[in-house]
Order: sequence, then structure tokens, then C-alpha cells
Amino acid sequence: MGLKRVMAMQTLYEAPRPAAKPGETVVTSTCGHNCGGRCVVNAHVIDGKIHKISTDSRRWNPDHPPLPACARGVGQIERIYHPDRLKYPMRRTGPRGSGQYERISWDEALDEVASQLLRVREKYGNGAILDGSRSGNLSMLHSRSAAKRFLHMFGGCTDLWSNMSCEAEIFSVRNTFGTDIPYKAAGREPTDYENSKLILMWGWSPSDGTFGTGTPQFLKHAKEKGVRIVSVDARRTRSSKQLAEEHIFIRPSTDAAALISMAYVIVSEGLHDQAYCDRYVQGFDDSTLPEGAPQGGSYKSYLLGETDGVPKTPEWAAEITGIPADTLRRLAIEFGSTKPAALQCGYAPGRTTHGEQFHRAAYALAAITGNVGVVGGNSGCSNGATGRMGIGGLPAGPNPIDSKVSAPELADMLAQGKNGGYPADIKLIYSCGGNLFNQAPNTSKMANNLDGVEFIVGQDHFLTPTTRYADIILPATTFWERNDVHVPWAGAQHYAIYMKQAIEPMYECRNDLDIFADLALRVGINGYNNHTEDEWLRDFTKNAVDDFDAFKEQGVARFPKPEDAVAFAKQIRDPDNHKFATPSGKIEIYSTTMAENPDPFGLGAMPAIPKWLPPIDLKTDPDAHFPLALCSSKSRARTHSIHANQEKLGRVDPDDVWINADDAAARGIDNGQKVRVFNSRGATYLPAHVTDDIAPGVVSIKEGSWYTPDEDGIDTEGCANILSADRSSPGGATTYNTNFVDVAPA
Repeated sequence: MGLKRVMAMQTLYEAPRPAAKPGETVVTSTCGHNCGGRCVVNAHVIDGKIHKISTDSRRWNPDHPPLPACARGVGQIERIYHPDRLKYPMRRTGPRGSGQYERISWDEALDEVASQLLRVREKYGNGAILDGSRSGNLSMLHSRSAAKRFLHMFGGCTDLWSNMSCEAEIFSVRNTFGTDIPYKAAGREPTDYENSKLILMWGWSPSDGTFGTGTPQFLKHAKEKGVRIVSVDARRTRSSKQLAEEHIFIRPSTDAAALISMAYVIVSEGLHDQAYCDRYVQGFDDSTLPEGAPQGGSYKSYLLGETDGVPKTPEWAAEITGIPADTLRRLAIEFGSTKPAALQCGYAPGRTTHGEQFHRAAYALAAITGNVGVVGGNSGCSNGATGRMGIGGLPAGPNPIDSKVSAPELADMLAQGKNGGYPADIKLIYSCGGNLFNQAPNTSKMANNLDGVEFIVGQDHFLTPTTRYADIILPATTFWERNDVHVPWAGAQHYAIYMKQAIEPMYECRNDLDIFADLALRVGINGYNNHTEDEWLRDFTKNAVDDFDAFKEQGVARFPKPEDAVAFAKQIRDPDNHKFATPSGKIEIYSTTMAENPDPFGLGAMPAIPKWLPPIDLKTDPDAHFPLALCSSKSRARTHSIHANQEKLGRVDPDDVWINADDAAARGIDNGQKVRVFNSRGATYLPAHVTDDIAPGVVSIKEGSWYTPDEDGIDTEGCANILSADRSSPGGATTYNTNFVDVAPA
């Protein structure tokens, strides 16, 4: 493994791969999917074919950690040579969803796609075209941006605007800490974990859903340094088992109530940092409310019940959350009296009907205890503090039309269109690297409401549940068959990886960028792509990489560490010269923006301060009578729905439904028994995993398994979204973890 250091910028170029054997070439890249890690994968190539994948095998150390891949990275070899790879363009010959296609030429396929795009634009307008592309391909050049760039240059499209993973956090960061910082830069570096005295992992399991390459190792290092780690989750996860000294079970969708009750205890016991709140926080108490705010509208007044007559005590929260009052009180006192303490929150508790309240309550708890912006503390975000180190990506340009829909509402938009108040009736869907018919909620509703969609393009590697409904299928290359650059999630160290092409494009597969360039010529778009791969990548990296040739040859560029490992350190250290980018210049527990516009998206009003709001209306919700709360968790064998067709990789984390032993006994269910999980939207079959590692009254299914209905429309492969509602939170978030089901022997 070689390295080259450039002293001027303290940038280290390194080749984290073994030396090639005779007749072999070893090429470094990284998985180009929507994974929280960005790890080294090395292709060992002989005679133009990858025969093995290795990874960074150096010993871990906190000062210069390696970038080792998980099973998904090493399992890429099964994916690239999978017998079901799409090999050539195809045209649908049977009913949608039948999988019946005929082979056609690239010219035939692109001519038809171009003709349909022009026809739909002429007849219905650009709003009738939906960008169904998502994150199956992620990197700086070959990504969803290629589709967005094309569709925007074509005159625009309807866009699914909200982030399906973490829109609640995005919304909450903007309204609490300001609009000038990306949500992925609002937390802290994993190098700072060891500086905490207490870490609460709240709905956060980096050993399952990766939050940065090496994050579990940094947590393990912190634990070895004496940091106490507590996990709060509906499931006892791998992270909890490996790292936590204590696990606290909680009912899904009730996390905000637990955090609010902890804040009540901290305030009641005088454990809050009043001086910190006075200087840095708006709306903790009435004295820091902005002009025009209602008297008694502060967070403290809400906690103490001064406005609604309901003190938010641990006893109050115990009834909601299932956490014993004594446990909540003890945890609150420990968090309030331990300095510094860090609240590390995952995305899962925000994927609920009022997910914004969870994130805002977490940020409020971190703020009132004086833990935001200090070494060893944290803002309440799960992500890091740095961002992309100035590396750019393919410019998509602005969407010329304002036609946007919250992503969770896709199924309902397809069902109702303009009659349901949506901005368009969708007539054409272009899906590049997307699997929305599997990953958006209420799968069967989407599949049953495609009659009005006149044309669907599927551009992908496999016949996924989405491409199976396409009229034309275009086979795309994988990341092994092209050059690119990729960067880690924020806070997951500071580096970039050059994704060097390992093999020539297989079969008749083509790069997404080249496909869109040919389409652009056919529909009269000029200037779509006037650069080579190398020219694009040199331009994207010019502000971060000072020796592109060394970067390209070595594979990894390590950048200098930032001045601060914790977000908002400058605002706390020097508040006179560094304000928060909020209207008040402070951390806004009371949001000025939300007070002025409580319903910014037309999806429901939200309070100016974090509040507990019940997840469903027990009188009107069609699933209120189903007794078990459903979580859709991450699979270690998949990146969302990618890899779902890999049999060998699937053995790493088999699909099943977790059910508490008491709930299983009440239903006559044995461990390993095939069961039916169902609600008013649909049903799926899975083997039962009977365990005490999940809270009573809760079941869990790993998200991403491919929707495979039988003749009765019942899913046979454990697709979690057959059971999820197509509803949005008021801030635009998905609500995957506010769903209710029952389970019965199959």
C-alpha cells in the first residue's frame, strides 16, 4: 500500500490496496450507492474480469483510521456478475409488472423515449413528467444529477422534493440552527466521541445503518476511554449490544414525549444551563421570546404545564412511551448533570407523522444543557461537522417549473392527480437508478394506480420492482465500469476516493451520462455534456485536490482536519462575530420562522416550540385498531433495496419479522414459523424471529426487500412498504415508523 504526501496542503494521497500479483491489476474504488459509509473496495482484475474484491486491511487507529468495507462492498462481485443483469435495451410486450419484454436496439429505444418525452411535453406540459430517479447511483459525476440535468434542460419536471431518509432532520436543523449549514454538517466528528462523558444513542445504530465508515470503531474507542453509552430504541440493535451499558426500550413514534419529559426533569431540578440559554438560545423561557410572541409561549412554560395545565412529567411520558417514569427521571438527571454529554440521534424516530417534533425536542435538550457547540457535546444531530471538503458535482441547474410533491405522497398523487389537489397528472415517469415503486410508502397503491401513466422509462442494472413496470428499459453501467469521484458522509473523516474504472462496460450497458447525452441530441437540447469524464472530475476536485494525477493514481486523498470537530463551536466561542443563521442569530427553540408560517408546505400546521403530538388520530386512522407498531429497520445485507436479489449476500442478514416473545406467544407463533403481517393496506409473508430484543407491542421488518406479489396481491418477500401509509409529516418527512399491523401464523 503506497502513499504520497503533499506538504503544502497537508493532503495525503494513499493507495489502500495490496500489490498486484503477476497478471493481475488492482483498482481502487468505492460503492456508488446511498450508503452511510464510503469505504475502499479494490477490484482484482485478470483478463478484463474482476475475480476478487478486497478492502483496506490496515489496523484501525484513531489518528489514521483505515476505510474497510462491509459485506455489501465485498459482495459487489456477486452483483456485477449476477445472471439477472440487464444486458440490452428492451421494450415491454406484456402487461405492466409481468416482466415480459423483447430486445431492441439502442437507436430504437432512445428514439422511442425521445418521441414520448416530446409528445407528453407537447400534449400535457412538463409538469406531467415525473423525475422518478433516486439514489441507486451516487457519486459526483454519474448520479441522479444526470437525470435532473437532462429533465431541467428539457423544460422541467415534477419533482419529489423531500428527502425520504431524513427530511424531518433537514427541516429541524434549518429552523433551529439556521439555513447556512447543511444538515449533514450540524453534528460532530467521530474523533470527538472520546471527549464525551456520556453518549445517548437515540434511535441510532451505526453498526446496522452505517453513519460514516469507522463510526462503530470510534464509538468502541470512546467506550474503552471510559465514555458511558446508553441506547434508547424500540429494538436492541447490534450497536446497543456491542457498545451500550444500558438499553432502554421505547414505543415507536413517542420519542418526542420522552425527550420533553427529560427536559421537564432537568428544568425542575435546576440542571439546565441558564447562562448558556440567556446568551445563545431563543425561547427557552419567556424572557428570551421574540417580540410579538405570546406570553407564556416559551418552552419552559410548556414543559411546566403553565399553558395547557399538563406538566410534562416522567409519569406523563411513561404512559405514552412505555419507558418507566423512574427510568426517564434517572436518565434526565444523568444527562443534565454530566458534562459534557452528547445526544446522537438517528433518522428513524424522525420518520414519523410528527418527526420534526422529535428532532426539535432533541436539539432543545442539547441546548438547555449547554452541550451544543462544545467539545464532547453535540447538537442532537447524528451527522458530522464538515461536509464535502469543497468537491463539486454535476450541475443539475434549476427546475424551470414549480411542480413539487412531498415524496411520501407519491402513491396518492398517482391515484388522484390534479383532482386531489396535486400540481399535475403524471403521464410519464423517468426512473434512473430509482426504485420508488418499492421504496416509497404504500407499494400496492402505487402499483394499482399506473393506468393514467402513459409511459415509464426504467434505467437501471436489474429488473427491479420499478423497472418491471417500465415500457422501455435501458441497461446502465455499474460504478466498476466508469470513472468517478466520491466523498464520505459529513463527519466520517475527511477524504475523497477516486473511483477508477476496473473493467469495460459489460454487454450493451451504457453510462447514464452518455444515455442522456444521446437523448439530449434527439430532443434538441444543446450543451448537455461537453466534457470528458476526466475534464469533469478535474473540475469537480480543483478546490480540494491539488495533485489530481496523484489522486487518480493512488485512489484516496486525505484532507486536513477542520479547526473544530463540533458544529457551531465558533458561534459558542465567539458569538459576537459568529451568529447562528436564524432570524434571531441564536439557537431557536422558539422558531421565528415557524411562528410566522406554521404550515409552510400545506401539509399541516406545526407549533413554534417542540411539542408532543399524538402520532395518529385514534378515531379516524384506518389502522388504529391494529395492535402492533411497525418499525422498518436497516438490513446489513442491503443498501435500501440494492442487493436485494443477491442470494449469497442475503445470508448475512436474513429477512424476518422481529416480534417480542410475549406477543408471539399470545398469537401461537413459534420462532422461525412463517407468518402473515398485515393491515388495511396489504400483507406480506415472512419467517418470525421471536426475541426479547424488541419492545412488547412492536414488530420490525428490514426495509428494501423487493415487492413480489402473488396472484392475490399479497407480497411474498417481506416488502415493508406494502404496509406503510402514503402520508407525509407536516415538514415533508416520510412516516415509515408510524404504522400499525398485526401478525398471524401463515
